[in-house]
Amino acid sequence: MTSGLRGRGRRLTPAIVGVCALVAAGLDGLQLSRPGYLLGSTADISVYLGSAVRLVHGAAPYRDFVLVQPPGITLLLSPAALLSALTGTRWALAAVRLATILLAAANVVLVGRLVRQRGPLHSLAACGVMAVYPAELYALNNGLLEPLVDFFCLVGATLVLEDGTRSLSARRWLLGGVAMGFAATVKLPAVIPALALAAVSLPDLRHRLLPYVAGGVAGSAIPAAGFFAAAPGSFVRDVVLSQAARIPSSGRAPLADRLAGMTVPGGGTTAVALTAVLAGVIVLGLAVRGRSPGPVGWFAIGSLLAVAAVQFLPAQWYPQYAALLAPFLAVTVGVAVDGLAMRIPRPSSVMVAVAVLLAAILGARIASVEGSSVPDPVAAVDAVVPPGGCAMSDGPTLLVPSNRLVPAGPGCTEMVDPFGTMLSYSGDPSGGVPVFRAAITHADYLVLGRTVEAWLSGPYSGLRGYVAADFRLVRSGGLWIYVRDGYPVG
Repeated sequence: MTSGLRGRGRRLTPAIVGVCALVAAGLDGLQLSRPGYLLGSTADISVYLGSAVRLVHGAAPYRDFVLVQPPGITLLLSPAALLSALTGTRWALAAVRLATILLAAANVVLVGRLVRQRGPLHSLAACGVMAVYPAELYALNNGLLEPLVDFFCLVGATLVLEDGTRSLSARRWLLGGVAMGFAATVKLPAVIPALALAAVSLPDLRHRLLPYVAGGVAGSAIPAAGFFAAAPGSFVRDVVLSQAARIPSSGRAPLADRLAGMTVPGGGTTAVALTAVLAGVIVLGLAVRGRSPGPVGWFAIGSLLAVAAVQFLPAQWYPQYAALLAPFLAVTVGVAVDGLAMRIPRPSSVMVAVAVLLAAILGARIASVEGSSVPDPVAAVDAVVPPGGCAMSDGPTLLVPSNRLVPAGPGCTEMVDPFGTMLSYSGDPSGGVPVFRAAITHADYLVLGRTVEAWLSGPYSGLRGYVAADFRLVRSGGLWIYVRDGYPVG
C-alpha cells in the first residue's frame, strides 16, 4: 500500500472492524433463529452446562461424574447453572447460546485490535476471515469450546502485543499469561498458541518470559487445583488419558474431511484445491520482501502452523477442531494479502477483491444457515417423563433442553456425559461397566436417542438384561424412552 492510501485508510479501520463484528454476530444470530438451535438439541454445550448444574448442586466433576474436558468451561457456565434454578435448564441453555452472539463479535474485535496498526486492508482481510470462517461458525452455533479458547488466546495476545509491538510491561505479560493459562483450562490445545506467544517474548526473560510463564501457571493451576485435589486419579484419566485415547484408532477420519473442515464444507477435491490456493496465497504474501510480519504476524504464523499440524494427529476428528485455527489463519491471511498488495500498482483494487470474496463467502454461509434445523426433544420427553423425574440419557442433549437433568429428590444418578464416560474408560471397559450399572440403577427413566441395544454395546452389552428386566419401552422412533416398572408415564 502507498503511504497516502495507508494514512487515509487508517480512519476506515475502526469501521471495518465494527462491520465485520456485526457480520459475525448477525450470522450467529441468524443460526439461532433457525428451528431448534436456541432451545433444541445441539452438541456438547449441554454437557458443559450440565456439568455446571451438577457443580452448583454439590456434585464435582471428576470426583462425582466424568468430564473429559478441563474445568474451565464448568466454572464459566456456573452463573448460567445458577440461573437454571429460576428458569430451568432449558432457558439457561438458551441464555448461553445467546451469549455466543457476543462471543462471535468479541473475537472479531480482538483480531481487529491485534492488526489495526497495519491499516485497513490487513484489518479487512483478517477480521473478514474471522467473521465468516465456517469452522468458527459451526463451533459457535453448537456451543462448542474452540471459540472460547480463541477468545482467551486473543485476550492474552492483545495484552502483550500492544500496537503491534511487544509490550515492555511485565504486568501485561503476567496478565497475558493468565489469559493463556485459563484458555488451557477450557481446552488443552490452547497450550499450542501459548507456546507460540512465549517464543515471541524472547529474548527478554526478566520483563516478558518469566512474568508470562508465571501468569500461565497461575491461570491454569488455580482454577483446576480444587478439582485435581478432590480426585487426582480421575482428573488425569478424564482430562488427559481420555483425550490421548483419541489419537490411536483403527479408523482415521479422511484427509479430505479434515481439509474441508479447515476451509469450506464439501470435502473431496474442492477442499484439496482450496487448501492449495490458500497455502499459495499465504506463501507468496509472506515471501514479499519489504515488510516484516512483526511480532503479531510471527505469533499468528507459528500458531497456525502448529495448530494445523495437530489437525492431522488424532484418528477421531470433528469439524469444530478446525475452529481453533480461526484467529491465527485470519491474521496470517491479513499479513499475506497486505504483502501481495505491496506489489500491485493499485492497492485499492486488492481491497475491492477481498471485500467481494468475503461477500461471496458470507452469501454462501447465509444460504447454508437458512435451511438448517435441529430437533427439539421437549414435547416427546414431556409426554413420558414427569417433571422432577429421575432420568438418565445417552446424551444430555436430550435432558438439558427438556428440563429433566435435575431430579426432584436425592438418590438419582449424577452422570452427565455417558459418551464421555465410555471414552474415559476406553482403556479399562471393565471399570466403566459398574459405573453404568450404578447410574442405571439410580435412574427411573431412560431417554435415549437410539435403542438400548445400540447404546449398550460391546463390553456394556451385559447391562441390557437389567434394563429389559426392570424397564418397559413406552416410546420408540426418534427417541426411545424406557420407564422403570411401577413408575408413572407423563
